[in-house]
Amino acid sequence: NGGHAPALARLQARPRSGIVGVNIGANKDAADRTGDYVAGLEAFYEVASYFTVNISSPNTPGLRDLQAPAALDELLGRVMEARAARTAAGRPRVPIVVKIAPDIAEEDLAAIVGRLEAHGVDGIAVSNTTLARPDLKSPEAAEAGGLSGRPLFHRSTVVLARVHQLSGGRIPLIGIGGIDSGESALSKIEAGATLLQLYTGLVYEGPSLIGRLKQHLAEAVARAGAGSIADLKGRQAVAWAARPLDG
Repeated sequence: NGGHAPALARLQARPRSGIVGVNIGANKDAADRTGDYVAGLEAFYEVASYFTVNISSPNTPGLRDLQAPAALDELLGRVMEARAARTAAGRPRVPIVVKIAPDIAEEDLAAIVGRLEAHGVDGIAVSNTTLARPDLKSPEAAEAGGLSGRPLFHRSTVVLARVHQLSGGRIPLIGIGGIDSGESALSKIEAGATLLQLYTGLVYEGPSLIGRLKQHLAEAVARAGAGSIADLKGRQAVAWAARPLDG
């Protein structure tokens, strides 16, 4: 892509409506990867509704190494410092969400969630695409890169539920991965998601999917006799967290 400048120009030219999430990351050849994240935050601060600190893209070699606690401390320390400088100058406090991988080893997850909570992130996006290839029959299954869509649903939902348990529901979670129906959307909420994010499902189902999801969630709230969808959040987290990643 053209980099920061063309993207910023397009965002500045659009009508200021809706929510703009800006995904910031590092270039694969960067000498200072953390500096790339800070540069992204500083460049887009005036147009972003929130930032996603992407430490989990499988397509940038070595990027997932930033999920290690020590590297995460350095990264988030500098990113939060850059935001604090903006707010000290009178600018709004733009939320910062960290996007993690679904392939994190179970024994490493608690430390990662602990560091995210310690740095006061505003949310955790669970999850990015996976390097796993669960029961794929396509001849393209051996291709490199991240897998998205329905094959990602189970693994990403298990990790979502485990993060919900580890964080005690104190941090908003964005459920991502394989949401292509009302049922899958409800499962993410029940596993602990506060918000949902869709990509591949929209490709195959089209924009009308949004209305169907909302209808299904509204019906689920009514069936449960709940006051809102928030009352259903995490009610199946224990069951989901107990499942194997490759179920």
